[in-house]
Amino acid sequence: MPKLLVLGLCAGYFLVLLDVTVVNVALPQINADLQAGQSGMAGVINAYTFVLAALLLAFGAIGDRWGHRRIVVFGFLCFFLGSLACSLAPTIEFLVASRALQGVGAAATMTGTLAMLSESAADDRERNKLVGLWAALGGVALPVGPLLGGLLVELGNWRAVFWLNLPVIVAALIPILMHSTPRPALARSGGPAKGTVPDQVSGRVGSPDHAESPKFPGSTRFSVSSRARLLLACIVAALMNFCVLGSLFLLTQFFQGDRGLSPLQAGLATLPALLPMPVFGALSGKVSNRLGAWRTSAMGLIVAGVGLGLMGLTVSGASLWGLWLALFVWAIGVGILTPAIVAAAMHALPRRPGFASGAGSTARNVGGATGVTVFAVLYTVDTGMLMAGAGVVMLAASFICLEVGRRTQGGRSQGSRSEGGRSQGGHAASPATPGGVELRGRA
Repeated sequence: MPKLLVLGLCAGYFLVLLDVTVVNVALPQINADLQAGQSGMAGVINAYTFVLAALLLAFGAIGDRWGHRRIVVFGFLCFFLGSLACSLAPTIEFLVASRALQGVGAAATMTGTLAMLSESAADDRERNKLVGLWAALGGVALPVGPLLGGLLVELGNWRAVFWLNLPVIVAALIPILMHSTPRPALARSGGPAKGTVPDQVSGRVGSPDHAESPKFPGSTRFSVSSRARLLLACIVAALMNFCVLGSLFLLTQFFQGDRGLSPLQAGLATLPALLPMPVFGALSGKVSNRLGAWRTSAMGLIVAGVGLGLMGLTVSGASLWGLWLALFVWAIGVGILTPAIVAAAMHALPRRPGFASGAGSTARNVGGATGVTVFAVLYTVDTGMLMAGAGVVMLAASFICLEVGRRTQGGRSQGSRSEGGRSQGGHAASPATPGGVELRGRA
């Protein structure tokens, strides 16, 4: 896959996540300029995140049918127009509406970029590598948002955080427009074959999960393994973003409110979270190739949970050094976790990358929006206690990943089978695990 195309697709995901957090430090200035009030400032955040979360699954399914490149181009155009409108907003109502248009573009961009990378991969190892890079570079946007937003607000004004998107979108679109993609699998097959289980039920057409029953020749056997893995991956992804975005919201409020730092200083204070994410995010794909995506996810959850616990213990200290060290540990865990849990979702339905991408992205964004809302309501509660509680949640989620990893280990063959349950040569693989649930391949 051309490097410039990969970079363009990753840049799209970076912008989507950047706009989740880059606006946070600009809210006080937006409030002063547009007389937004508390409801207006909440609307600036929620109009983006809730529209983004609501449309992810729909754009994934549309992309599977009509092609993900079209969805990505549409998403970039909507994101460009929404960002331009935000930068020119004369009123808080106009700004909120423009943020909703950004959310439409973000939903199409997030789903389509991941699906394009996944369907273009030659094999599972390359898919793990590409997904790891996509998630790593995108994951950097969450902690870099407050830093970049603070810098832009101090050097210019709040409108600068939206001007930033425009040249990046134009540069990212160029390699995408130059790239030609094959017709999507669903379009080539003309939809479900007569007598097959509908997409809404089976989750994919013509896959190993929709196989002929050995007991009743000619009949259809439906395995719940792929659905179960996708559902569990979505649950873990939602819990991940609940804790990550909720904790980032707490940190930005803590640094500016409790510590009295400026927006730029508050962004700089989150710098330890920037350093390990791209490094360990890139390594995550390699680790997943050896251990499997589920066990790698468990590793990331454990490290991130420990980091949050340490943040809870050090956040009230007089010195920031202990908090920065804890933040560094937390970021290592998040860097490992994010690509792995994204890969776990994509491996569950490898022939429906748009649907899997949309489901996983929906879960992450709903979890993130809920986390920000819950942590904002509980902000008056002890900050250290909230962070420690988030750490406990991540440690609990690691048990889910370890259990799924244990159950799928029996069906794994190093480098020979895809996560969909077929070998590279196309032969079906159907090992059974205790309890009668069929789990194929590595996830």
